[in-house]
Amino acid sequence: MAILYPGLHNDAVKKRHLRYAQALVDDGFTFDLLVDDGRDEVSALIREVTSAPEAGPAPEAGPAAEVGPAAEVGPAPETGPASTAAGASAFELRAHDSGLVVRDGTGALVAAVVITAVSYDNGTALFIRALATAPAFRSRGIGTVLLGMVPQVLGQAGLPTRALITGVTPQARASFVHRAGFVVLEPGDEPPFTFGGVEAELLDGSIVAPNDRCWFFKDVA
Repeated sequence: MAILYPGLHNDAVKKRHLRYAQALVDDGFTFDLLVDDGRDEVSALIREVTSAPEAGPAPEAGPAAEVGPAAEVGPAPETGPASTAAGASAFELRAHDSGLVVRDGTGALVAAVVITAVSYDNGTALFIRALATAPAFRSRGIGTVLLGMVPQVLGQAGLPTRALITGVTPQARASFVHRAGFVVLEPGDEPPFTFGGVEAELLDGSIVAPNDRCWFFKDVA
């Protein structure tokens, strides 16, 4: 296992997450679970972000430049055209997908993370299919906060929040994911876990191009 970026100390990551989250809430942003009525809207946002000239987790500046794994899409990060999978422009949520959405003070959708829950050797894993922030709202820490809130999807379902959070990101966006507390592997390297044979299906639904995938992961309690 070749590591591109090691994980960060959890306390530092948590403090940063809370600082960004408080600033966003103070500015009128809301964070909610993805509901059925919003699925088409989220799919449209992800398609829009991944087809934009610069769609991908941007470097964090103030609160955080984002975009992550797949489009601050992607995991998966916001991904630029060069690292976006061919199917990204046709991205659709699957029936078993869940996630979180962010809206501004007017109620407009500005960001979302899409997650697929799967079982693996040690319990539950949450695979991040896409993470997207509308261009006008980047560099505010929204993607960082969404990544930190991913375990709440399990909590809202009445399940234990201990899980492995994982996904793939373009190498150009790997530092964003690293700053959110994830271990990031070198491009093409395989993670130290398996999902019982559904890896191909998970990756097939990723918006990150096959030749530019860096796995990232961390365990959360």
